[in-house]
Amino acid sequence: MAEPERDVSQPSTHSSMSEMATLWVQSQSIVSAYITANVIDLHHAEDLIQDVAKAVAERFDTFDRSRPFTPWVLGIARNRLLKYYRSRARDRLVLSEPALASYGDAMHRIEQEAEDRRHALRTCLKQITGRSREILDLRYGADLKVKEIGLQLGISASTVSVVLHRVRRALDECIRRTLATEGGDGAQTN
Repeated sequence: MAEPERDVSQPSTHSSMSEMATLWVQSQSIVSAYITANVIDLHHAEDLIQDVAKAVAERFDTFDRSRPFTPWVLGIARNRLLKYYRSRARDRLVLSEPALASYGDAMHRIEQEAEDRRHALRTCLKQITGRSREILDLRYGADLKVKEIGLQLGISASTVSVVLHRVRRALDECIRRTLATEGGDGAQTN
């Protein structure tokens, strides 16, 4: 008796569906940036992003988990862009396949550098404690204005501004040190 056909648009298990969703969320911004940078019409770009998401869902079982997800999904996005460009061949603003590949590689490098910086920031944030951490959390976690933080903590707005300036400077230095230590490019100065 033949096995019933499985719907390939759905991952085979709940765990792989969860894994796919997690990986997609982590890569969606880079895929969106890649496509919107290459497609002028926003509606077409949104359609392409949805096409890529659908293709990822359909092909996720073929994804080699020993390799990074972002380059794999950018490859799918590049193929969708090429198909889109072929359908619009008469338009003047079309990039070549090598240009798209180069652009995709650059987007992956940028995403990796951003992830390295986010990791360094999380590490450095753990070092901020006490009143400085409280002020930082109120400013960026609760989205309070400097004056509101001062009123809430019973200190002047200028004191809050000075603390935030020092914390930002300390975080910047910590991130640069962390990236330099871990082999990132954080040792570069502006």
